[in-house]
Amino acid sequence: MIHWGIIGAGNIARRFIKGLSYSQNGKLYAVASHTATKRAELKALYPEIVTYDDYEQLLDDPQVDAVYIAIWHKEHYEWARRAILKHKAVLCEKPATLSSIQMQDLASLAKENQTFFMEAMKTRFIPLVLELKKQLDEGLIGDILRIENRFCYDITNASQTRYLFDQEQGGILNDVGSYNIASILDYIDSPVQSIESSVQYMQGVDCHDQITITFTSGQVGYLEIAMDENLSPLMTIYGSKGKITCMPFYRPTQATIELNNQEAYHIHKDYIFDDFYTEIEEVHQCLKNHQYESQRMSLKDSIDCAMLIEKIKQTFKEENHEI
Repeated sequence: MIHWGIIGAGNIARRFIKGLSYSQNGKLYAVASHTATKRAELKALYPEIVTYDDYEQLLDDPQVDAVYIAIWHKEHYEWARRAILKHKAVLCEKPATLSSIQMQDLASLAKENQTFFMEAMKTRFIPLVLELKKQLDEGLIGDILRIENRFCYDITNASQTRYLFDQEQGGILNDVGSYNIASILDYIDSPVQSIESSVQYMQGVDCHDQITITFTSGQVGYLEIAMDENLSPLMTIYGSKGKITCMPFYRPTQATIELNNQEAYHIHKDYIFDDFYTEIEEVHQCLKNHQYESQRMSLKDSIDCAMLIEKIKQTFKEENHEI
């Protein structure tokens, strides 16, 4: 039984706890939060857990086997690094780091210490996504030509948005862009040839981005991300023999398949319990097999995502924008 410690006690941590509750391979053991009211709320819900007001104390607890990091983006690297050095398996919320150098460092440390690390890219473990990946690899719609996806929401009436406008970690690309990028890179394996971008700003951070990535293979990825407008989170994968659409692309349960000159049909796969469970079970399986990374969301995958996001940010600067 894997004993989990959680660093952070916000909404995402609570969703993780729910997903973990379905597992027969792991259990919640401890939570660390700097906020007394959040610690008290979780202790009331789960009286058996240990609570800490200091993250280091949680990492020093010998009963903690694995750590889920669910704090602000800019704190991910520091606490993931500390956890790895204390030989705690790490599942870190996306984006795992805010630079590729940081991600490369975590990857090196995970390998050197033979300690598991994975960015929490839950999309890679959604049952329908696994099925689509299998069928696409088998040539369902022929050669993949273009992928489009969109993750746009409106923060106008949101109560907790402070971190989104933090100059170090804020902006929509840092917030959700890794979902879009990781989804595109799941289906296209080719070096980047060029990037074109259009970006709008709000309070000094990017709030609405439209990005086109052309790969040396000739394939194209297009993503639109926003925090100033609600748009359907649709993904369309175009191939030489048809196309696939699904929504929301980052955790879909249904997809529509349209093959050339044939009637469209649907495929459906529900979550196993919820959209966190399969990601958590991947960690458990890797630990059982004494792996320091997942093959489905590898250390290289996270490095590739971080490097591509950096290249996108560079296009913002080259177009006389600032981010």
